Amino acid sequence: MRTTARTTARSATRSTAGSAAACLIGVGMLAANLAAAPAASAAQAAQAAQAAPAAPAASGAGAADRLRAGDRTPVRTTEKGYVLFCTGRSGDVSVVLDLYQNSAFGTHASLSVETPDGEYGGGYGPEETAVFDRGAVSASVPVRRLDGSGEPAGSATVAGTYEEAGRPERVREVIEDPAGRFVITRGTNTPLDATASVEVLGRTVPLTCPTAFAFDLTVLRINTTGG
Repeated sequence: MRTTARTTARSATRSTAGSAAACLIGVGMLAANLAAAPAASAAQAAQAAQAAPAAPAASGAGAADRLRAGDRTPVRTTEKGYVLFCTGRSGDVSVVLDLYQNSAFGTHASLSVETPDGEYGGGYGPEETAVFDRGAVSASVPVRRLDGSGEPAGSATVAGTYEEAGRPERVREVIEDPAGRFVITRGTNTPLDATASVEVLGRTVPLTCPTAFAFDLTVLRINTTGG
């Protein structure tokens, strides 16, 4: 797989603690964008996949529940959606934004705002509402103070556009996370050109989005430990 996708995941992970993308990477949702597993692990996973019965399709939540319960039956999910990571600054206000939409695991959003009088943030997920729709990006994220009080500070309104910016890149990955639990991913990532802005705390902040892609993946999850 090309290094572009790996850089994408690392960039998203560096955004904000507790961001949607980072959390989902942890459970294999963005497996296609992580470094490939060692050859031995890949071989072990391939052998397990060949020996296992045909994997039934499952919802994202169902797949996660079965793996946590120690079920050794392979679980296959079809996952289509979008990833967007943006940053921006207007005067003394800076913003970090993560948006993630997955047909199997719902929509997640995370926002971090730094101002001279403190830090603010908010997010949600999973939700069924689409934030990516036919070239338009639209989201509303509740915002609170991050000073321990959790005082509501209104909502952040995100608006933008996106379009394909290149040919689909093939994804073929095997990762082991945690030990004995393999995620085998096949499909494509398609780079996007995206522009966006956010209205928050009475300020309009233009955003630059270095990480933007659409994905179309088939993901097979195998538990070889039984626990």
